[in-house]
Amino acid sequence: MAAVIWIGYTTLYREGGPKFERAAKTLAREKAAAHPELSVRCEAVESKRDFVDAMTKIAKSGQTIHELHFIGHSGMYGPMFRTTEMPEQFSPHEWRSLKLPFAPEGEAFFHACRSARWFAPFFARTLGVPASGYHHYTSVSLRPDHFVWEARRSDPHAPLYIVACAGKKSHGSFATLAKYAGVTPVETMKRFVPSEPSGDASYNAVATAYAGVFTDIGVRRDEWEWLLPRVQRMQACFPRGLRVLDVGCGNGALLSKLAGHLREGIGVDASASMIELARARANTEGNHHLRFNVLHGPKIDLADHSVELIVSLLSFRYLDWDPIMNEFRRVLAPGGRIFIVDMVTLPCRWYEWPAVVADKLRQMHTHSQNPEFARRLQSLTHMPEWSTLLKYNPIRAEHEYRWYLESRFPERRVETLNVGWRNRMLAFDSGPLRPGWVAPQSYP
Repeated sequence: MAAVIWIGYTTLYREGGPKFERAAKTLAREKAAAHPELSVRCEAVESKRDFVDAMTKIAKSGQTIHELHFIGHSGMYGPMFRTTEMPEQFSPHEWRSLKLPFAPEGEAFFHACRSARWFAPFFARTLGVPASGYHHYTSVSLRPDHFVWEARRSDPHAPLYIVACAGKKSHGSFATLAKYAGVTPVETMKRFVPSEPSGDASYNAVATAYAGVFTDIGVRRDEWEWLLPRVQRMQACFPRGLRVLDVGCGNGALLSKLAGHLREGIGVDASASMIELARARANTEGNHHLRFNVLHGPKIDLADHSVELIVSLLSFRYLDWDPIMNEFRRVLAPGGRIFIVDMVTLPCRWYEWPAVVADKLRQMHTHSQNPEFARRLQSLTHMPEWSTLLKYNPIRAEHEYRWYLESRFPERRVETLNVGWRNRMLAFDSGPLRPGWVAPQSYP
C-alpha cells in the first residue's frame, strides 16, 4: 500500500497565514527531496471539515500516511481552524472518533505553539502513533537551526521554517530581545510515543479530598456572588420554578447551595466517585429534588427543552466544547440561559497589579476566616494525584474562552471576576436564548 507525507496548513486563523503557506511549501520541497519514493501532499485546511475530507481522500485512494504535519496555530487542546471570529477545534471526543489512515510506521508532527504541552502526548496515545510538538511558542524563521527574522530579507519566495524558542509570551521582554538578536537556541521537537496516563487522570482519585475542601461552595466568594443574583432573577422569569442542569457538578456542592431556589436540580459529572458523593450528600440533606448521573461523553440524557438554566462551574475546560454546546442548546427551554464560570491562564499585565494585590488580600481574608478550608485546600493541591489530574487536564488560555463564547453568542461578553499572577477567573452569561439554534459548524 502506497504511503504519503501529508502537510496541512491554515491561512485564515489569526495572523501569519501567508507565511504558514510558505513554511509548508518549504517543508514539502525538503520532504520530497529526502523521500523520493513517497508522494508529498501539501494543502490548506481551513476547517475541521477540510481536515476530515483530506484524511478521507487519502484513505479512499488506498494510501496511508507515513508522516502527518500540521503548520498553523493551536490552543492547548490542539490545532485551531477557521478564524478567531468563529474558531473551530477538534474536541478530545472528536479526535477519539476519527479514523486516520496512518501507516504502521506513521508519525505526526504539529508545528504549532504549545503543541507538546498536552496535545501531542494525547494524540499519540489516542491515535496510537508517535506525535511530536513544541513546548514554546512558535515563530517563522529564515533558518531552521536558529531564529532569523524574516523581515531582514525582502525576497517573498525565500524558504521559511517554523521554529520554537523562548520569547516574550513565555520568558518576557528580555527573551524577545535575545530572540531577535539571534542568540536564542531553538527548541528541538519533543516526541511522544503512545502510552497510557501514568496514574488516574480523572477526579476519581481526588474525589474525597475535593469534597472535603468544597463542602460549602460559598467559599468561592467571587463566583458565588456572581451566580446567586442571576439565579434569583431567573426565578422571577419562571414562576413554576427553575429546573437547573449543573454540568461538571463534582460533589454536588453548588446544587446543594442552590437547592432552595430550584424546582429540580440535575447534576452530571464524568467522575463516578464524585457522583456517588453528590448523591450521598443530597440524601443526607434531604434534597430529594436533586439527582445526579454520570456523564458519558458529550451526551446529556435529558429531553429537548427540559431545563431553564445550565451551569458549568470550574468545569467547562474539561468538556468537549462544540459537541456539548449542541447538547446545551438542545435541552435548554425557550428563554433559558447558560452560565459558565471557569479559571483560565493569562499572566497579569502591569496595570493589573493593583487588582492582583486586592484579590490576594481578599483570598487571605477568606482563608483566615476559614482555616479548615485553607488547610484542606493546601492538602488537596499537594496530592500527587492532583498533579496528575492537572497534567492530563490542563487549564485553557483566556483568549480561547473569549473567542469561542463570544463567537457563539455574539451579543454577549465574557467578564473577568478576579485576577491572579498567572491565572484569572472568567464568567459568562449567555442571556435568554431561543431553543435549538447553534452556530454553523463545518464538522460534524
